[in-house]
Amino acid sequence: MRNSRSKLKINSNSKKHSINQSPFFKLKTKKKLIELLGLASSELSIAKKDIGNYVVFEQMGNNGKSRTIQHPKDKQNEIHNRIANLLTRIELPEYLHSGRKKHSHITNATQHLGSKKVLTTDIRSFFQSTTKKMVFNFFNRKLLCSPDVSHILSCICTFNGHIPTGSQLSMPLAFWANIDMFERLENLSSSLNVDMTVYVDDLTFSGEQVNRRFLSLIKKIIISSGQVPHPLKTKLFKKNDLKIITGVALKEDKTLITNKQHMLIYQSFESWKGCRDEPLIASYLMPKLLGRLNALSGIDPKLKDKAKSLINYKPASSL
Repeated sequence: MRNSRSKLKINSNSKKHSINQSPFFKLKTKKKLIELLGLASSELSIAKKDIGNYVVFEQMGNNGKSRTIQHPKDKQNEIHNRIANLLTRIELPEYLHSGRKKHSHITNATQHLGSKKVLTTDIRSFFQSTTKKMVFNFFNRKLLCSPDVSHILSCICTFNGHIPTGSQLSMPLAFWANIDMFERLENLSSSLNVDMTVYVDDLTFSGEQVNRRFLSLIKKIIISSGQVPHPLKTKLFKKNDLKIITGVALKEDKTLITNKQHMLIYQSFESWKGCRDEPLIASYLMPKLLGRLNALSGIDPKLKDKAKSLINYKPASSL
C-alpha cells in the first residue's frame, strides 16, 4: 500500500479537450464510474467516507498562522489523483493562471502591467467554503452526470462537507465548482473593458472602470455565489500606485520584488556570509538561498547574477 503522504503526479502534458469531451460528461451509471476510476464496488463505497481516508494535521503558514490540512491517504490519495488528472485535461479559460503550463503567479501579475487602476481581492477560505453541494452541482449541471453519480463524486471529493485543503484535487475542483461565479465576474469585466485574471483564490482586475462602484458589483457577485471576499485582502490601487499582485510588485511597466522579499534575501545572504567558510553549515543554507534567488529571478532578472556568484564562490580554506 502507498504511503499516505506519497506524491502522485498529475500529467500536465496530457492533451486538452472541451468540457463536453471529458470522460465524466454525461456519466450516468455507477458501473461506468467504477470503471473510469479503476475501482472495485467495495472500494467505491469506502471512498465515500471521511473516516479512515484522510490524515488531518496542523501546518504553519508563511504568515505565521496555523491552518488545518486534510490530506487523502492510501487508496483515497490514488482516487483523488485520478480525478485530478481527468479534470486537468479540460480546457481552461485564458484568465486563469494557476494550474496551467507556462503560467504562474508572475504571469498573473504581468497581465496588469501599465498605468492602470487595479482591484485585488481573494476568496476567504476558498477550499473550505467550496461545499459538497457546489461539487455536486458541478458534476450534475456542468458535466451532466446523473444525480446518483454526482452524489458519489461529491462524497469522494470532499471532507466534512467541503473540498479538502491538502489534496491534488483541491485546486482544479475548486475552480470548476465555482465556475459560474468566475464566468459572471468575467462577463462583468468584459462588458466594462476591464482585464480579469485568477490565480487559485486571488482575483485581480485592471482598467479605467475599476472604482468603488465596480468593487461593489464584484462583491455582490462573489457573495451571491456563496463565497466571501477577504476584507483585509481587498484593495483598490490608483494608476501610479505601487501595486502588489500575487506576490509581485508592479510599478508602471516594471515588475519588482516586494520589500518583504528584499528583506528575506538580505537575511538569507547575511546568514550565509556569516558561515560561508564553514562547508557543513554553508551547504545547509545555500540551497534555500539559491532557491529563493532563482524563484524571484523571474521577477527581477538581476538576481540570476547573485545566484551565479553564490554558486561560483570558493571558500577561503580551498584557496
